[in-house]
Amino acid sequence: MFRLNGRWFWLIVLVVYAAAGLLLYSNVITNGVFLFDDFEYIVGNPLIHDLSFFSNITDPRHIGYLSFALNYALDGEDPYGYHLLNVIIHIVNAFQVFLLTGLLLKLLHFEDERAHLRQLAAFFSGLLFLVHPVETQAVSYITQRFTSLTSLFYLGSILSYLAVRARIEEGKLATREYLIYALGVLSCVLAMKTKEIAFTAPFMIAFLEYLLFPGSGHPSRRFVFLVPFLASLIIIPLALFGPEWGIIAQGSGIDEVTRGDKLYDLYQRSSFDYLINQFGVILTYMRLLVLPIHQLAVYDLKAAYSLFELKVLAPLAFLLCVAGSAVYSWRKAGSASPSDAPVYRLFSVGVLWFFVTLSVESSVIPIKDMIFEHRVYLPSVGFFAIVPAVFFWAGERFLGRGYRPARVVAVMAVIVIILSGLTYRRNFVWVSEVALWDDVVQKTGKAIGYNNRGNAYMKEGKLDLALRDLDKTISFFPNAKDKMAWENSDFTPTNMSKTYMSRGNVYEMLGDSKRAQADFDMARQVMMGQQ
Repeated sequence: MFRLNGRWFWLIVLVVYAAAGLLLYSNVITNGVFLFDDFEYIVGNPLIHDLSFFSNITDPRHIGYLSFALNYALDGEDPYGYHLLNVIIHIVNAFQVFLLTGLLLKLLHFEDERAHLRQLAAFFSGLLFLVHPVETQAVSYITQRFTSLTSLFYLGSILSYLAVRARIEEGKLATREYLIYALGVLSCVLAMKTKEIAFTAPFMIAFLEYLLFPGSGHPSRRFVFLVPFLASLIIIPLALFGPEWGIIAQGSGIDEVTRGDKLYDLYQRSSFDYLINQFGVILTYMRLLVLPIHQLAVYDLKAAYSLFELKVLAPLAFLLCVAGSAVYSWRKAGSASPSDAPVYRLFSVGVLWFFVTLSVESSVIPIKDMIFEHRVYLPSVGFFAIVPAVFFWAGERFLGRGYRPARVVAVMAVIVIILSGLTYRRNFVWVSEVALWDDVVQKTGKAIGYNNRGNAYMKEGKLDLALRDLDKTISFFPNAKDKMAWENSDFTPTNMSKTYMSRGNVYEMLGDSKRAQADFDMARQVMMGQQ
């Protein structure tokens, strides 16, 4: 059997992942277009059109914008290179999931004599992550490189730290280990400068330190090695609040608008309301991981405003059961057999990973959009680390003499094939603006779907269809007066003004200058009402 740390085995895994990833996302790479916020963050963002801007590193998402700027320098407004890089990042992330799962199982004392099962579990962990359709939004939607690129650095920092800590426990600390450790710190810093979800990285490292090295033979070094990671926690608060405090300069363009929107939500929206609705959102994320159907670019979520509503209490009870089962599983491992204990502990670590990495976007920090599929990209690593190991463990535990690893491999292969088919199919909505927003309209009937589909029809010259959708969008406006209601988060004065401008443009192209001017005037009035 191959050993997990065998270079040839790693190379084979990487080749398999690369082939699978490029195949599943081939349609997006070759036919993908700019969609949704891509026009604000990339096409219409002058900041990324000039690399000299990036001497100012104060922006909260500096590294993400830098990656777009490099793409723009090479590809301009051709989406091919952007999509290709997104897919490459996803493949590398899958490989890191493979490495992380194998390392976790090793540190959790999965026996060396069963190393082949450890290899298989790690292989399928990364492969499931790679082919699962819930990841398509973070990969096929160019702007969500913020999420996948942050995950790349996040996983790199965790892997580097654990690898060095394992070597320390073995009494092996040389120049190579210091270099790997420095790379881990750098990865953590880069993650912090790519997207705010990286804020949990130092906490995750500290949790893993406590769980995986409880009887460390180097108690003093363990805290010293944590210090640089904990120090990085200042980066995100400084980037977000520094301009308000007069510590760093204010940004410009879309990056400053985005920062301002985050602070507006933080100060104006209810943390409690956001929290109680996240119980159902997290349950939706879990459902998508297990049963990835009815996926949406934009969900139609009806908000709850009381803790005692059934749609709040039922998900909360379920999540508490999951968290409780993780605590029980960790304790159960203490009295379990050597063959069972690592899987019990891996389950606990996977659940911890899921909740911790999701906490920035699904807890008490209010965001106007309560749910997006890309937010489960990094948390899903915990889920995919658990599933294959549990499958192989259950096969050993319950099949007895009839157990053959090949049977479990066959089951896992069938799951991979099914998920791959769903991913390939889902990616068809990411190659056309009309297809993407038609999917939203058909499944939710939300105003944003009609608005964006109308704009897409206008670009294609289908003016009658565009006018119909924009009329439908405007018909929602009278019922959306409470701009702070979660359901009305899309009905900002800016967005409504843009809709009137779009309809005015359609009328102008149709030769109806009177109606066009009326809509242009209405667009100005809506914006003036915001002042």
